[in-house]
Amino acid sequence: MLDARALDGAVDALLAARRERRPMARLPAASAPQSIDDAYLIQEAFAQACGSRLAGYKVGAASVESQRFVGVSGPFAGHVYAATCFDSPAVIAAGDFFSIGVEAEFTFRLGRDLPSRERPYSRAEVTEAVAAVLPSIEICDTRLADWKAAGVAQMVADNGFHGGMVLAGDVADWRGLDLATHDVTLRIDGVLRGRGTGQLVLGHPLDSLAWLATDLSRRGRSLTAGAIVAAGTCTGLHIVHAPANVVADFGSLGTVGMTVVA
Repeated sequence: MLDARALDGAVDALLAARRERRPMARLPAASAPQSIDDAYLIQEAFAQACGSRLAGYKVGAASVESQRFVGVSGPFAGHVYAATCFDSPAVIAAGDFFSIGVEAEFTFRLGRDLPSRERPYSRAEVTEAVAAVLPSIEICDTRLADWKAAGVAQMVADNGFHGGMVLAGDVADWRGLDLATHDVTLRIDGVLRGRGTGQLVLGHPLDSLAWLATDLSRRGRSLTAGAIVAAGTCTGLHIVHAPANVVADFGSLGTVGMTVVA
């Protein structure tokens, strides 16, 4: 486990990378996480230091394809900050990010708490806690110049590829839908680039939410009413460069879009 000095070193490096708009090769050796749990400690310390309000969480590597790409055997989590949540249709400045990858995801807004506990959460339990579903695009970004060389733990410490969220409106009347078979498409400049269903997300997007609530409990953390949770990509990861127009179509749930400008 990293001590306070090591955590401070990691947070200082991450804050400097954002402030100075420069990618870094890796975290300082004395502050490098040796495990995913170390990486989560860095995430938590960064959240305390960065001054931005926490809006919720994202689940990464929730599909077999994503796990293969990242080189992990299961999902991981990252923080979602209010300052980088944008209403659809959003205009995104490429210069505000190191790189821009896009993923179409089901995002859940909680209507009640899912407190920390020893027993794992079930799909049925987390379903009852969901107030609304939001079509969303996750903006994936990393401060690491070569995250594969730095390693998975450093990538997770750098908030697990997360850069921001573009969110459509809350859909409260969603319970009649089977999210596992619900079709989602992603188009970039009008060209179909990705297509999938909720089944790609740990078998069901709500199972991703259950995984997160359980994993946070393991770490002594809770999900609170009002928080949002991005469940994981249905359409794969796609890198975009300015100028670009991105639209994710969630059928009866609506569409969500963003324009990337230089």
